[in-house]
Amino acid sequence: MMEEESQYSLMVGMMYLFNAMFGLGILALPKAFADAGWLTSSVILALAMVMSYITVTFLIEVMASANARVVWNRKSDSYKEELLSKCLCCCYLPDDPKPSVFDINELLSLTDLTKMYFNTVGDLLSRITLMLGIYGSLAMFLTMAPFSLAELFCNIPRCTGESNYTVIYLDENRCWGPISKSNAYRIFLAGFVFLIGPFVFFSIQKNKFIQILATTISFSVFCIIFVVAFHLLATGHGKGNPSLANFGALPNLFGACSLAAVSHATLPQIIPPIQNKAYLGFGIAIVFIVVGTLYALLSLTIMFTFENEKIQTIVLLNFLDCSVAPGVFFIYFLGLYTTFKVSAIFPLNAVTLRDNLWAMFSPFQCSHIWIVERLIFPILTILPPIVIAMVTENIEVIVGVTGSYAATIIQFVIPPLLVFFSRRDTHEKFGPSVHIKFASPFQHNLWIIIVIIFAVFALITVTILYITHQS
Repeated sequence: MMEEESQYSLMVGMMYLFNAMFGLGILALPKAFADAGWLTSSVILALAMVMSYITVTFLIEVMASANARVVWNRKSDSYKEELLSKCLCCCYLPDDPKPSVFDINELLSLTDLTKMYFNTVGDLLSRITLMLGIYGSLAMFLTMAPFSLAELFCNIPRCTGESNYTVIYLDENRCWGPISKSNAYRIFLAGFVFLIGPFVFFSIQKNKFIQILATTISFSVFCIIFVVAFHLLATGHGKGNPSLANFGALPNLFGACSLAAVSHATLPQIIPPIQNKAYLGFGIAIVFIVVGTLYALLSLTIMFTFENEKIQTIVLLNFLDCSVAPGVFFIYFLGLYTTFKVSAIFPLNAVTLRDNLWAMFSPFQCSHIWIVERLIFPILTILPPIVIAMVTENIEVIVGVTGSYAATIIQFVIPPLLVFFSRRDTHEKFGPSVHIKFASPFQHNLWIIIVIIFAVFALITVTILYITHQS
């Protein structure tokens, strides 16, 4: 049960969800859009967002059912009979203000959910996938932030009189005096770990203000991009002439869009602390609409502003130019976006991994010792990504394989399977006529089949992308 002082409002909870969804993948989406054509891209993005929304509603329903199961297992047999009679007659009513056994108050990790509803093999495979996915993400974040800082501050940006962007390279491998670029990268890495790393030792609620700041900065950055791009278009400097469709680029587009709204691993940590969940479904729908709209607006605007071959893989690079950005201040502000965003996403994923690691070893008595729970598990969470980030600045293959496959499975395979088995379990315990609070609106089994088919197609696409890239 969540304590009142550790809770936050629905608005703050939706900021957490926004930051989890609106990740760094947005920076690569405009290039994928430009290659595949505006019509094809718009349709695939809409399809991916709808599939992701469906699986989020599945996962929330599973969380509600799991909360009821936890309450059920705690009570005596006599109380269970009373609880069952109440649930069958009234506790499921959607407008019922009284507490329900399906209220999402228990902090259960995704590992807890798979342990409840999957068999031993399914649970093990899910845990391995989750660990690989989040460890890969944390290693990527710990590489991206210091790398972008080194690139920004080791290369001195200046706007000349002709209003173009100049980078002064003192030495290709030097940053400041005798300090090499690699050492500057490690200095920034140490600073990032020192400032953001401690959040892994606390609850997810402790980085509430980071989430609020990151949301504000995200909107500020993309407002700048939109204003600059619209100014270029309005003054006749838009050079984009995107095609309607290019099916040859479909695998790359599908891979980018299918990972555009990944928030499922962190969702079990985000939802329970929300104090008033009466409008939870509405809030989640709004977040998906906002994120999908921002994705589409940004990508389509960039397509019509820049020539296709000049759109960078990381779209912010198109704006780090004084002929585009209004001045050096905006170049630095846009250049720091990666660090700002990673600072918000890293604690969410780190705390999620820590809680899942603890859930894996919770049957062992030693895991409940204070020093193990509060110190050892956080260190096990953050140490491997730090080591990887220290020894290499390029983890593209690791993240490409573990990240893409794991993210697809976590988003499109685990939630539909969980909701299938949780519904069967809930009906066995509470009766077939019970209505689950926070139930997904997609109740027919056909939706589960559709999502699984989409997942298979997504995994095939990721495999094609990987083979093509290797060849």
